[in-house]
Amino acid sequence: MFLIRLAFRNFFRNTRRSLISGISIALAITMIIFAKSYVNGIFKNISTNVIKIVSGHIVVMKPEYKRRERLLPLSEAVVLNERFFNGIKSNEITYVSPRIKFGVLLGKEELDVPALGYAMIPETERDITGLDKRLIQGSYINTGEKAMLAGKGLAARLNIRVGDSLTIITRTAYDSPAGITLLVKGIFETGMGGVDRSIFYIPLDIGQRLLDLDSSATEVVLMVRDPERAIAVAREIEVNTGLLAIPYQYNQMLRLINVANVIYGILYVIILLVACSTIANTMLMVVFERTREIGMMKALGLTAQQLVVLFLAEAGIIGALGSLAGVLLGSALSYWLKFRGIDISMASSTASQGMPFGPVIYLDPTPLVILSAFLFGLIATFVIAILPISRVAKLEPAKALKAA
Repeated sequence: MFLIRLAFRNFFRNTRRSLISGISIALAITMIIFAKSYVNGIFKNISTNVIKIVSGHIVVMKPEYKRRERLLPLSEAVVLNERFFNGIKSNEITYVSPRIKFGVLLGKEELDVPALGYAMIPETERDITGLDKRLIQGSYINTGEKAMLAGKGLAARLNIRVGDSLTIITRTAYDSPAGITLLVKGIFETGMGGVDRSIFYIPLDIGQRLLDLDSSATEVVLMVRDPERAIAVAREIEVNTGLLAIPYQYNQMLRLINVANVIYGILYVIILLVACSTIANTMLMVVFERTREIGMMKALGLTAQQLVVLFLAEAGIIGALGSLAGVLLGSALSYWLKFRGIDISMASSTASQGMPFGPVIYLDPTPLVILSAFLFGLIATFVIAILPISRVAKLEPAKALKAA
């Protein structure tokens, strides 16, 4: 206890130097908490959009369809028969939504605008994608209607409005040409440029008739009660059906973010070590300035271990106060942006369809992020400070007392 009180007294012997060291650590911790919360926010943003717009919790398709997915091979559709539904039957699944993804040419007069169509069950997709809540004009479609929902960007490219009729030309599962005229019933906006510029939705039964895919779909989207169980449920479905079941965790963008997390973690370490180098400089100067004092304390009976503990306590006080200040500042900034968000609409509006991030990133600070940043700062302080402080143990009292 005596050593701790002495360490606190020594902390105020050179307040400016202690503050500079503490501030450098505080800024590093603030940066780490902000950056980690921002990356968490991006991951949450993309995973939400992957689940809602792209694949649900699990997407089921034929392996050959996945291999040739860029070509949208309608001939590799899944047959929606009793055997299939028995194979995916599970108490963990809450929604089953077949979809047909197909390429088309669109136009009011000239069919010259390429786009991607999704035939889906409107009543089910209402609960999965929330498309009815994303409408900015018109109303939602229903099963059996020869109608479509167009993305805002696609509507602008085609110069169409709600109430217009639009002709689409495509090819069926037997590779024969097919066409249909649809009513534009609604225009939606997701804030994701790739989706809004190129995608439209029609009822599943209309799509099946148009594409000669009765009782079939190119993919089946599943929602489960516990998203963390998606991988296990997907494996079970693959065993039961012989089809490919892909959980949302295997999405390429989410995997890239996980890799980026590792890289960011290395950067966090580098940033903190650079910031903590001021602690090393401070403690090195302290040891040199107080060499005679160290010799006197050793002569009075303090052991080398007790002196190391004393100087480590001084470094620890600077590290703890700096880390605490960084935690308070970083948490305040991150939680403010958790509710306010960061507008990235300029980036999201020009992103491709394969980059499913929304227009606003809401930071996601967690107690684990905050606590780990604090402990990381404290541990880094001790690790960096131990080298200059270790000189204390090697000093001989007689030589130390003779130091100038």
